[in-house]
Amino acid sequence: MRSRYSAFVVGDIGYLIKTLHPDKRQVDDEVVLRQTIEQTRWLGLKIIAHKSAENNATVEFIAFYQDDVIGQLHERSHFIKQNGQWFYVDGEMLPAVKLSRNDLCFCGSGKKLKKCHSV
Repeated sequence: MRSRYSAFVVGDIGYLIKTLHPDKRQVDDEVVLRQTIEQTRWLGLKIIAHKSAENNATVEFIAFYQDDVIGQLHERSHFIKQNGQWFYVDGEMLPAVKLSRNDLCFCGSGKKLKKCHSV
């Protein structure tokens, strides 16, 4: 999960497609990913929970981003391991998490949210 988030941050479209399960790939994946990457500034990742077995895993995370406004992507992602490689299969969108002004900021600055990225 962290490697796919990092690929979104640095714009590594090839890696994102390579780690997407082949059955889930679409003809326009590169165009859609490029548009998303160009329009989105990723601010931080918080892993909420993860569960893994031999050949499958589930990761619940919140990815904070900014396009016009600061938002969050709260998802439970499903991964499968085939031939020694992990692939993203799909994700279940979850409701946004309410953040308190006194929580530490999601960007990792160590400051309180109200003093850093007010949402």
